[in-house]
Amino acid sequence: PGHHDVALMSFALSFTHAVAPTTSGLRRGISTSAAPRQGGFVVEAKQNKEARAKQSANERLYNKARKSEITTRMKKVFMNAQALMAADSCSESDISGLEKLISEATKSVDKAVARGTLHKNTGARRKARMSKYKMDVRVAKGLYTA
Repeated sequence: PGHHDVALMSFALSFTHAVAPTTSGLRRGISTSAAPRQGGFVVEAKQNKEARAKQSANERLYNKARKSEITTRMKKVFMNAQALMAADSCSESDISGLEKLISEATKSVDKAVARGTLHKNTGARRKARMSKYKMDVRVAKGLYTA
């Protein structure tokens, strides 16, 4: 095989890839030609673009609401923890109220992570932050026993 044969083969391969129709669209039921085939359909790029834009807008609203809910729940935890720190005395029942708020916030964080709204590391960091607040309250009030 000489240099001429190799050049001819590479040209033939590149020509085949350029001209041969792809079958990936046919496997999905999308026709690559302009006229719809039996069992297939044509998806206009404009229709798909508009559908994706609408879908993205809905997902963005959903994600924004979920993040806002998490922020609100975390804020309640932090406000409650600060109030307990400022109080003269604090009992286990007061801490259980804080734990209930943390549980609700953790549930919403876990849902957001499962849905893909938050990254798993972000969710873990937020849960750890709330747990740290609870531990700080326990240590400050002398309720922590190692």
